[in-house]
Amino acid sequence: MSRKKDTYWHGIAKIAIEYGFKPAQVAKIIKSVFPQTDITGRHVGAYKRRLTTDGVITNVLPHSIISLNEMMTMVDDMVTKEDMFVYNCTVGSSIQSLKCFEYKLTAEETDELNKVEVWIRNMKK
Repeated sequence: MSRKKDTYWHGIAKIAIEYGFKPAQVAKIIKSVFPQTDITGRHVGAYKRRLTTDGVITNVLPHSIISLNEMMTMVDDMVTKEDMFVYNCTVGSSIQSLKCFEYKLTAEETDELNKVEVWIRNMKK
């Protein structure tokens, strides 16, 4: 049994999907709140399929009930502190991952040099 997880943008996406917005429009709505996210319409489409398959979404409202701009305004108030914290960690983690990767490569290089120096010293004895 697979474990399905939700992240900072899923709540907003679910509501926008229920209001009848297409995945590309939902991605725009998400980016209005989380501008540095890398979420696209494809991500939203996959999430929509998951919700539909799991029976979470059974009734989608007609799109004409609310405009894209109204939805963007509405979701601003729906973002929790926890969602914003996870978003900030996610955005920051891309930069941190690169720094960690760089550090790891530098550390591995240093370790290998130390091993070679020890090996050479041992050969001279």
